Amino acid sequence: MPTWDSSLETGHPRIDADHREIFGQLKRLRTAIDSGEGRERTLELILLLQRYAQLHFAREEEYMRRVGCPAYDENVAAHADFVAKLEGWLNVLTISGSPAAVLSDVHREATAWIRGHIKCVDCQLRGCRLLEAAPATTGTGKGSGS
Repeated sequence: MPTWDSSLETGHPRIDADHREIFGQLKRLRTAIDSGEGRERTLELILLLQRYAQLHFAREEEYMRRVGCPAYDENVAAHADFVAKLEGWLNVLTISGSPAAVLSDVHREATAWIRGHIKCVDCQLRGCRLLEAAPATTGTGKGSGS
């Protein structure tokens, strides 16, 4: 089973929540495969993962762009690669009739990609933060020299 652990934290609460949700979706997919819930259910779960991943990727890329994260370009390219992988897996599953062995391979590869990507690319967000805006001063308060 795919598991979330603290080594995957980026330090950005929304991004980390998205990543935990992706791991939750992978767990639901693994459970569906293991319990033989059928082709329709497993394809539905993969499509849900695909849609959620795309929403997350857009959100994460925008954040990386705003904070000037040096991993931004690498992240955009990796996300495009994963979206293409998901499309390919969905095509294979549609054509193959989704035997359990193929579903297990897709799950294993998706889990490995996501875990590796978060650790190697997304965790570079740890050093990137939006600077909090300093409170505006009017120059008329105490200590302003007026």
